[in-house]
Amino acid sequence: MSGEERWQLSGNAAAFYDRYVMLIMEPWVRRLVDVATLQPDEQVLDIACGTGFVARFAAQRVGVKGRVVGIDLNPGMIEAARKAEAPTTIDWRIGDAAALPFEDGGFDAVLCQQGLQFFPDRIQALREMRRVLRLGGRLALTVWSAVADTPYAAALAAALTRHVSPEAGSMAQAPHALHDAADLQGLVASAGFRNVQVRPTIATTKLPLPEEFVPGHLAALPIAQAITQLPHDRRARPHQRHERSAPRLCRRQAVDGTGRGSCRHGECLTPRSTGPSARVARTRQVSVGVR
Repeated sequence: MSGEERWQLSGNAAAFYDRYVMLIMEPWVRRLVDVATLQPDEQVLDIACGTGFVARFAAQRVGVKGRVVGIDLNPGMIEAARKAEAPTTIDWRIGDAAALPFEDGGFDAVLCQQGLQFFPDRIQALREMRRVLRLGGRLALTVWSAVADTPYAAALAAALTRHVSPEAGSMAQAPHALHDAADLQGLVASAGFRNVQVRPTIATTKLPLPEEFVPGHLAALPIAQAITQLPHDRRARPHQRHERSAPRLCRRQAVDGTGRGSCRHGECLTPRSTGPSARVARTRQVSVGVR
């Protein structure tokens, strides 16, 4: 299986993604768009747009005279985005971040929510982001911080390692591959961006109880295929193990009156500059500098 194939969803995973992953991403969508300082009438590109969380929010900011393009390699994600979209001017495209089908300097801002860490050629993707930004444009993107910073993710990875396979546990930790702030800053700068900054912040994500949330969340991930191949009596074990692990791992996790857990995450933001600037989030999020 190639690197790209490993991270492609199949079947009805896109529908689960839209329902369950949005619960995790929601606090970061607004932060990402805020960091990009989108203005009315601007041209915006959302790379690895998935089912369109960020693109739809960005469209509200740029208004009817602005333009938002969402691009993703997965046709199922784009199909789900088109079905979920309220009437807007979003242009949904299927395409590769490493070979964007757009002219040079065509966008005021490029957004990428939790996508960079999955690209087989990260530096080429960043160069493409810079290429399509106009001089003075902004790049805002997010990546997760270390898996230990996100108690839910740590508990899930441990459960998958024990009850599915070490590879499954490794895949669960892969979203955190760019957790080192210095490495991330160097990566973005090496693509030609200047004034790159990574600033961690903390946010709270409230999720349903594990037995309500984990099965649907797993169905939204590439690992779902491995779980469906397990004997029937073993399929529930990852989320059962997660229930036992979470209280131990989530020392920063609070439980409100509804019995739902609150997990804190970190984020990195990058400032604006005089060329295309990028902001990357690490929950941590990173914001990146200028073209």
